Amino acid sequence: MKKLTILITAFLAFNLSFAQDDVSEEIALMQELFGVEKASIMEQNIDLTGVNSDAFWKLYDEYEKQRQELGKARMELLQKYTNKKGALTNQQAKDLMAEAVPLRTAGDKLILNYTKRIEKATNALVSVQFYQIENYISDGIRFSILNNIDFIQDKK
Repeated sequence: MKKLTILITAFLAFNLSFAQDDVSEEIALMQELFGVEKASIMEQNIDLTGVNSDAFWKLYDEYEKQRQELGKARMELLQKYTNKKGALTNQQAKDLMAEAVPLRTAGDKLILNYTKRIEKATNALVSVQFYQIENYISDGIRFSILNNIDFIQDKK
């Protein structure tokens, strides 16, 4: 799990420091690096003994592509928020929430959908291991980000 902590820290450092203009290239690069490390963590911690490992990895790759799209949207939203330095008008706060809540819901639905699909293709243990690791990583990133950004304040 030490490797995972380093991965989350690197991801956070990148998220809070990328340029304010066109960030698509930087996001794609970070997601690629993050994806390689994350797949390695999955491989080390999910027991694919006696199951169709090809089916697992096919589903995992599908999941990752969709998760990366949501991740890109979350990073762009985080950039919008950090550009405001924690000071928002009522309308800006409302606009951010209108983006944040659907992104969180979509992420939860995505992981649940793939957990069910992985269980059908492999078994319940593999799907639960996937779910646990995926949530551990995403919750760690969320905690790190929340721990390093300002609370929303009224704009004076």
